[in-house]
Amino acid sequence: MKSYLPRLEDFLFFLIFTGAVLLGPRMLNQDGDLPRHMAIGRYVLSGHFPPMKDIFSHTVPGAPFAPHKWLSGVLFYLSFLLFDEKGLVILSAGVLATTFTYIYTQSVSISRFKIPTFFLIIWGAALTSLHWIVRPHIISMLLFSVWLILTDKIARGKTVNIFLLPVIMLLWNNIHGEYISGFLVTLAYGSGWVWDYFFNRENTTLETGKRLAISLCLSLLVTLLNPVSVMAWGTITNWLGNQYLMAHTQETIPPDFAQAQFLPLLAFIALSIFLLAKNTEIILTGRAITLAGFSVLTLLSARNIHFYGLAAPFCLATTVMNVSSNRFLQRYETFFENIGRKNKRLFFPIFTVIIWIFLLILTPMGNTQRFSTDVFPVKAVEWLQTHPQKGEMFNTFDWGGYLSFTLPEKKVFIDSQGDVYGEEFIRKYEKVITLSPGWQEILGQYNVKWALIPIKWPLANALKSSGWSQVYLDETAIILVAK
Repeated sequence: MKSYLPRLEDFLFFLIFTGAVLLGPRMLNQDGDLPRHMAIGRYVLSGHFPPMKDIFSHTVPGAPFAPHKWLSGVLFYLSFLLFDEKGLVILSAGVLATTFTYIYTQSVSISRFKIPTFFLIIWGAALTSLHWIVRPHIISMLLFSVWLILTDKIARGKTVNIFLLPVIMLLWNNIHGEYISGFLVTLAYGSGWVWDYFFNRENTTLETGKRLAISLCLSLLVTLLNPVSVMAWGTITNWLGNQYLMAHTQETIPPDFAQAQFLPLLAFIALSIFLLAKNTEIILTGRAITLAGFSVLTLLSARNIHFYGLAAPFCLATTVMNVSSNRFLQRYETFFENIGRKNKRLFFPIFTVIIWIFLLILTPMGNTQRFSTDVFPVKAVEWLQTHPQKGEMFNTFDWGGYLSFTLPEKKVFIDSQGDVYGEEFIRKYEKVITLSPGWQEILGQYNVKWALIPIKWPLANALKSSGWSQVYLDETAIILVAK
């Protein structure tokens, strides 16, 4: 007999999807990268090859550019064409909900307990919500989850087509630079296999090690299949190796546990220590190394928290197996198990997506899913579209991507591609915005004739004092033209 009651995984999908939609305005406006990704997607869909040189600025034209995110830009732009900013939120919510639902079902398959695993996954999702932003790493989270599960199955000797991993890597390598995290997972499980092979051989086989090594080598080869081939690796390593750029990127700074937003992470780390201490014989070596590795990476850089929030709950799933003696919990476990046996359909997830699409499109709720006039120069751009300015512009770091997307005929001074502009140029930009000695000469060096900057910046008053004329003003931005 079929059941029409929702399963726990249906509740999870609904909660994650709904949470992402409600956070939609923040996800769209937390930084300036999204419009730039869409500008690249539009460029590719107009019939061009993914750009391998800078095409957006007048300051570093032709600078080397590794478009390892071009495919995510295409997906974002297609979503935008379909439902404007609402489409971007719907896509991101769907990817996030699918990611955590998948991690949950796979975690239950190894823990055999739905309810405690559910709360582990929800906690992990709450941790990652700090980085729920419409950017390529949202898609990386889904690919990371699939990669983690497949690698875990290979390590346990399960039947897995190892060619699936290179196929995933082919997509991942053209979607986001965080494909390197997949290799970290494989290396962690490979290290676990080496440990078990020498110290606990009855729990592993030589064939498992071979399959892990083959999947790793094939996936490494696949990373060459992108517009710039091996240069993609150079972009990632150069960025990670530049202490100046890393220090000037907020998300790369270690988590500050004096801030309330990071306390759930601290609590989850404490929980993981407790669960591991109580269940020393349950967790597999590969999972233990994965958990330890991504714990360290997260403590070193807050940007890794979205991987930790996926890997940690999965790796800890088997530690909840000792709750089987709890009769109260067993009763509800049986209840949800019966529902799951009778209801195998995708009705509730599909229904969730459809309902939210209708709510966002047909009700005022959708009006909140917009690029904010408080964050981006939305009104100023509308004015510029009917009052175009002559000459080269100066703009802020965070507005460059938005300007490239909304004013494609104009070249920006700078955008958020720090690795493209390089340390030397970014230091020049900082000299201008801080009014350091020589700032006016820098504007002259790049033949800047007008500026679009935040109204509260001291630079605005400095330009006025230098004889620049104000031609536009709103509550967010000011446009000034050189005399």
